[in-house]
Amino acid sequence: MLRNRSAVGAIALMAFVAGCGGPKAASDDAVETTPTPTPVATTPTATPSDTPTAVLEKPSIAPPAASSIAGLSAAKILTKTQAAAKAATSVRMKGAVSDGKERMVLDVRVTKNGGHGSITTSDGGMSVMVIGKTAYLKMSNKFWRSQTKSKAEADAIVGLIAGRWIRTTMSDKDLGNFALFASKAEFFDTLFEPSGSVRKTAPKTVDGVPAIGLGDGDGTLWVDTATARPVRLESGADALSFSQYNQVTTPKAPPSSQVIDGKALGM
Repeated sequence: MLRNRSAVGAIALMAFVAGCGGPKAASDDAVETTPTPTPVATTPTATPSDTPTAVLEKPSIAPPAASSIAGLSAAKILTKTQAAAKAATSVRMKGAVSDGKERMVLDVRVTKNGGHGSITTSDGGMSVMVIGKTAYLKMSNKFWRSQTKSKAEADAIVGLIAGRWIRTTMSDKDLGNFALFASKAEFFDTLFEPSGSVRKTAPKTVDGVPAIGLGDGDGTLWVDTATARPVRLESGADALSFSQYNQVTTPKAPPSSQVIDGKALGM
């Protein structure tokens, strides 16, 4: 359904990105209401001339429910959702996407100034960290072995890197592509662009959040009806969930002793 335009190079293996994952914490975006309390009978203190009489307290008035965007047009909901995504200071993205036989599993937390998380493909897994325009990548041994033609070459690379982070830049045409997934501005903020006309679906609860769906024929984006924030982006078996809004902090760079410059590796 909705495509990430600026990260096309990094997600060539994904025809569509989508969202489902662990349930959100109730404090994230769930709409809470306070039920009207049942009237309680109380008995005032009697004086010699009084006869105790039961008095009913006035029930408190429940606060009005949060306004819902469900009644707006699909186009207006999408506009609000795009704005809410950009306005968020941070978010967690978790799920899996695929293109044919290739599949990528993501669990990343991004902020306006950086991000961190894990990416796993059939070639192996890696940890990724972004701080400003600098990216740090730590690939698994399986990943390196899948990229080399001989065991001797793989052993040499694994021994040289020795489990350290590789420092590179977001603009690097090879390693930098992986880092785009841990960048809010490069990935999350530009993720919600329809590939066709958008239509509303019937409302339902998604990951514990009252939501309205926006579909364009390729998939569905579920949106929190109270905040307009994306909740889940899905297409078939592919899905990405969005949670922990404004709760993620920007990571700190790893110690220099645990970092190797990508340029020194010819990357």
